[in-house]
Amino acid sequence: MRDIRTRASTYAMAVAMGVGMLAGPAFAQDNVPPPVANVGAPMAKGLESVTVSGTKREESVQEVPIAITAITETALAQTFRNDILAVSDMSAGVALGQMAGFRAVSGGIRGTGQNGILVTQDSSVAILVDEFGLNNVQAQFVELFDVERVEVYRGPQGTLFGKNATGGAISIITKRPEMNEFTGDIEFQIGMFDSNNGKIGKGKVAVNVPVVEDKLAIRMTAIYDYDDGYYSNTKDASGWPNNVPFYGLFGLSPSQLPPELFALPGTSGRAAGGRANGTEVFAGKFKVLFTPTDNYEAYLIVEMLRDNSESVVSENDSPAIGAIDPDGGPQSMLMPLLGFDGRDVNQPGKWVSAIDNQCLDNNTKGLCIPSGHDVKVMGYNLQQTLKLEDVDFKLITAYREQKEILPSTYPGEPFNSLFDASRNLEREQIQVELRAATHFDGPFNFVAGATYQEDNVDMRAFSTVGLSGLLPKTDDYYGRPINGNPFLDDRGFINLDLSYLTDPATGGASQDRTTYAVYFDGSYDVTDRLRFTAGVRWTLDEKSFFRRANAGGLCNQYTPFEHMSTDVNGACRDIRSNVISRGGLEPVDIDPRVLPLPDEQYGLVVNTKDNWDRITWRAVVDYKVTDEAMVYASYATGFISGGYTETCSSPTTCIPFQPEKNWNAELGLKARWLDNSLQTNISVFYTQYSDLIRSQVVPYTDVAGNTTQETINVNAGKSRNIGVEAEINWQPTDALHIDLSAAYMDHKYKQFLLDRNGDGLYTGYTLANGWFINEDLRHLKVPYSPKWKIGGSITYDIDLADSGHLALNTTGNYQSTAETSVFNSLNTQMESRFLWDFSATWEDRDSRYRVTAFVKNILNEYKRIGANSVAGLWNMTIYGRPRTYGLEVAYHF
Repeated sequence: MRDIRTRASTYAMAVAMGVGMLAGPAFAQDNVPPPVANVGAPMAKGLESVTVSGTKREESVQEVPIAITAITETALAQTFRNDILAVSDMSAGVALGQMAGFRAVSGGIRGTGQNGILVTQDSSVAILVDEFGLNNVQAQFVELFDVERVEVYRGPQGTLFGKNATGGAISIITKRPEMNEFTGDIEFQIGMFDSNNGKIGKGKVAVNVPVVEDKLAIRMTAIYDYDDGYYSNTKDASGWPNNVPFYGLFGLSPSQLPPELFALPGTSGRAAGGRANGTEVFAGKFKVLFTPTDNYEAYLIVEMLRDNSESVVSENDSPAIGAIDPDGGPQSMLMPLLGFDGRDVNQPGKWVSAIDNQCLDNNTKGLCIPSGHDVKVMGYNLQQTLKLEDVDFKLITAYREQKEILPSTYPGEPFNSLFDASRNLEREQIQVELRAATHFDGPFNFVAGATYQEDNVDMRAFSTVGLSGLLPKTDDYYGRPINGNPFLDDRGFINLDLSYLTDPATGGASQDRTTYAVYFDGSYDVTDRLRFTAGVRWTLDEKSFFRRANAGGLCNQYTPFEHMSTDVNGACRDIRSNVISRGGLEPVDIDPRVLPLPDEQYGLVVNTKDNWDRITWRAVVDYKVTDEAMVYASYATGFISGGYTETCSSPTTCIPFQPEKNWNAELGLKARWLDNSLQTNISVFYTQYSDLIRSQVVPYTDVAGNTTQETINVNAGKSRNIGVEAEINWQPTDALHIDLSAAYMDHKYKQFLLDRNGDGLYTGYTLANGWFINEDLRHLKVPYSPKWKIGGSITYDIDLADSGHLALNTTGNYQSTAETSVFNSLNTQMESRFLWDFSATWEDRDSRYRVTAFVKNILNEYKRIGANSVAGLWNMTIYGRPRTYGLEVAYHF
């Protein structure tokens, strides 16, 4: 990975070039396009008009022949939350969730979506903040504040937004500075979670300052977002240490566990108590708008974020031993066999989990997981616009750096360590885009541009997998003669290798990525009512991948006898060569920013690269039936770039998978009726996906002779999705506003071939990369494809004369069951749920003071929103927020 100073220099050069090119002579003009309309500004009568800019032009959302949901500042504020999940329930066809164990986005739009935290994996939905693209799911879990509007584009957007937008795009536009106005907003929120009386406290501030009349203005905004967490850390283990079915398979009893195990903190199976899953985020933006002439502006956005939230909780949702999976047969995950049953058996209560106890008693032998997350973000985004008589030029030069230390305890069980890890990374992005948008008087206009992007990441992981430490070892493992039961030592205690709990393993992956693209998108007015639009984009994506992982390196002076093995060449191989003790270190010596071992300590070292280029295009015909009604037909394509699997574990699997592709045919209607009081937007679509990227479990044997499994991404088949979406906005009176939305989709595999059980047996099928597979899985359901999603919102405004007005709002959102797991594993579904909210807002006559009382999730629905089935070991899941009460006060000056 190149030095950060090199990237900073590249960014500085791009800024300097842009200033020199765009801040040249000031060209006078007569036909300067009007500024973007203020979101929420009423029309002359009826519904408000919302301007969107995702097509690289500023247009009314009703004039754009794409399925778009435009979410205003007011509508977003009524969700009373500040993360990207606030968007999910407000748009038809969007099914977003949170990954268990991480503040990261899962799911997608129109049946797309990934369920992995891999730093090298791309999303199917492009998320942009002020036109800066965020590719990875961890970066996409953005803090929403000072937002003007959110634009949700459904269907593949490969032409307008580029790669990794097969499901669509979410464009977040924040507020710009305003000239000649000194204004400000202060807002506070307090609340409580019904599940554990956990407290909520938020504060927001925004100040707009005019500096030079008509020339220079700045805007400063900040948010502090805090809560105690809605989970309780009170779950006790169901069986451990007294009932461990796994030991019975070897004729062993839990009473034979060695005393050294219980000398470690947190091994009793009892929870530590308190609350868990708390949030603490501070974020801010500093914005400068400079307009030295009538036709040139420079807009600078500087952002920062500090996330010191607690580690995200997971629940153990493993099926009961012997539970029947309709597709996978009887279940026997390892966690329940070791006495850690999932909630089906344990039944600890709602929103109850456990974090491990490695930090107890000042323990220095292990990873201190409850210390929480540490995320730092700094970003710089300079947008320059030069407006000429017939064309506008815009140059975007942006740089963003994100640093993460993410310790997590994944199983949700009260034990020293079953499977813990700290994933730490540095990610740096550069984006440069130059485009031209015409506004000719004639029938033809276009947007053309070129982009350059870098997205470079260094990740290292430290992990303790205590599950392995609880598995009985034989006397032969320790080089001792067998004396009676081979699983018992000379004292009569079970042979356990406790180094799996006390000696963290290490590994890492890095990827440098460079993307080039050019695009053209033009429209021709055939008549006053008929318009034809076509666009094309060429993208080249280059990736260099470096991976260090796994045991099996050469023995060194720190290798104990029990970890020595001999390879086919007679060399000594260390079956735990990648643990920190092989560098003479203790857990307290870990530097989260440094991988402490040389390459020769790893069984796998891979350094490779590849590239992919792709042409995406779209064609649209729209026709205005009336001045307020438009119908359209469109065809569009998209792709998710090819890449490497961060978790690959052998040279034969650290090979690239190929791009996933899709095309979409769509018919739509956008209309306003009843004197502009009723709006109906309807779309019908057919989408086909090919070369689907799916996770595959495969067997492998490492260089030390250990036979195990790994998870990699492969291209596994095809699917088709048929759907209908409708959004209705109705304002029958000045006081009453009703919003309704509904989405139906029928998403099915046309071809889906994977080796589900990882046996690697050949039965005649071959994938593009040469992998043999033996199971036709077309009958499985496609993840993140709920058949139904229905939502509604009713707002009634009561005029209180000189005392202001009172707005009553209630919203409801239903989503049917959706899979999260590729294999539809038991207890991993996003369960069907109906979320009902209510709020009452008083505002004074001058709109200076505002007080809101709200209740979220009135019915206290306890539903799974994220899950991951971990290779036959356990299911890790997370459930959505409980009933929440709150009070919000705001002051505008």
